[in-house]
Amino acid sequence: MKKLLFVATAVALTMTVACKKKKTEDPSGEAFNVENKQNTLVVYNTATWCGPCGVYGGPAFKGVLTNPDIVAIDLHTSGSSLLTPVYSPGGAKKDTAMVAPFAIYLYAQTKPNGYIPHFFANNTFLGNSEVTTASITSAANTFKAAAPSAGVAVKAAANGNTINIDYKAKAFSAGSGDYYLSLILCEKSVTATQSGAPGGVADHKNIVRSTAFGTAASPLDAFSPSPVLSNPTAGQEISGSKSFTWELPALATRYNAIKRWDVFTPANTMVAAILWKKNGNAYEVVNAAKCDVK
Repeated sequence: MKKLLFVATAVALTMTVACKKKKTEDPSGEAFNVENKQNTLVVYNTATWCGPCGVYGGPAFKGVLTNPDIVAIDLHTSGSSLLTPVYSPGGAKKDTAMVAPFAIYLYAQTKPNGYIPHFFANNTFLGNSEVTTASITSAANTFKAAAPSAGVAVKAAANGNTINIDYKAKAFSAGSGDYYLSLILCEKSVTATQSGAPGGVADHKNIVRSTAFGTAASPLDAFSPSPVLSNPTAGQEISGSKSFTWELPALATRYNAIKRWDVFTPANTMVAAILWKKNGNAYEVVNAAKCDVK
C-alpha cells in the first residue's frame, strides 16, 4: 500500500509540475519576455561608393553581428533619394538601390558628422576610421554593465508575403517623458557592389529597408505615431502587434523601378525593435532587441 501511495504521489507531483510549466510557455513555444539587460544599438552609416567602408568599415560592422547583446543595422542614406544615382560602375548599378526612403530620419539621430564609415552606438558617436570590431564590442560591454531603465522584446513570423510582428516594452524603473518605438525591417544578406572590397563586391548585412510603422500614405515614418510608454511606473509593460506586407504600394513603385524590391523575402528579413525616449526634437536610444522572421 505504501508503495502504491508513493507512486500515486509521484505521478501527481509530475502532473502538477507539467501543468505549471505549460502555463508559462508562449503559445508558439518561443520565449517572449522583455529581458532586464541593456542591449546596444549599433548603426553603421555607409555607402557602396565608400572605399574605406569596403576596406575596414564593413568588416568591423559584420564582426559584431552574432553578438547577442548588439542590435546592428546597416544604414545607407547617400543621395537621400532613390531617384539619384550615386555610384554607377559601368552605368548599371546604383548606390541608391540600398537606400530606404525613411533612412534619413534614422540618420539624423546618429550624431552624423558628414564622414563615413560612421559608427553610432546607444547615443554615442564611436568614430570613423578608428572603429574596429573590438572597439564596438568594448563599448557594448560598457553599456551592458549599466542597469537598463526599460527594455523591449520582439518576435516575427511570416504568412506568405506578410510579416506579423509582436512586441513588448517594459519599464524597469519609473521614468518621465514619452517613449517611442521603431520596428525596422532589414534585409539580412545581399551581394552587391562595394568600393574597397575585394573584387569590388561584398556581402552586405542587415540593410535597413523599411519600417513597420510606415503606411502607403506615409512610408517615411521611422517611429511609432504615438508613445508606447508615457511617464511609466516601475514594472509597467505594454504589448502590441503590427503587420507588414513587402508589397507596400508607395515603396514598391520606387523599388521596382530599380529592380530591387522583388528580391526581398520574409525569410531574408531581420526585425530590429528600438525603444527611444523623445527629448525635444531628438530621439535617444533606451534599449533595443532583434529577431529573425520565422
